[in-house]
Amino acid sequence: MSLVSLTIEEYLARLASSDPTPGGGSLAALAGAMAAAMLAMTCNLTVGRPRYAAIEADVQTILADTALLRQRLLELADTDADAYLAVRDAYRLPRSSDVERAARDRSIEAAMHRATEVPVEGAETSRAVLDLALRAAGTTNVALLGDVAVAAHLALAAARGAADQAGLNLQQVTEAAFAASMRARLAGALAGADDVAARALQLVQTRSRRA
Repeated sequence: MSLVSLTIEEYLARLASSDPTPGGGSLAALAGAMAAAMLAMTCNLTVGRPRYAAIEADVQTILADTALLRQRLLELADTDADAYLAVRDAYRLPRSSDVERAARDRSIEAAMHRATEVPVEGAETSRAVLDLALRAAGTTNVALLGDVAVAAHLALAAARGAADQAGLNLQQVTEAAFAASMRARLAGALAGADDVAARALQLVQTRSRRA
């Protein structure tokens, strides 16, 4: 069953259970998706308002981008769980001979690659949501600025959480070139992220005082 098809109560029950899926990577992706959805709401309550006619085109662009990012993050929430199960299955492979051990090692390495790539993409996608939060903080309906702030906090947490998951998985990867590529992508996803969040939250405060 797709995790994202569960009700909120069912998802949280699974999260709290002894079942290892969904785990942190899935939750980080879901947090990013929720941030994107929150930003979409602020856009939907801005478009069509005469007060914001001058920036409606920009808000429409933000709205379209949030839809794409939300969908991808929901996909990653499921994919992360599948990737973990592949790692689990690889570790359960037989290892009673040199041939079996070699095959098992190759399977573990391949599974760990996938289990790293998924949260790396989650970090990148959540960072893109955070960048949209900064744009929304400067444009969308001032009555919804508190919602933009929540989205910014969530998007930053999602990006950092996914990056931590990926970094921990990288400790079990032996292929140096792959590890270097993933670390470079993570560095790019997190570069300036705290500053973007701080700027978004400052814009929220500034615009709310002027409203």
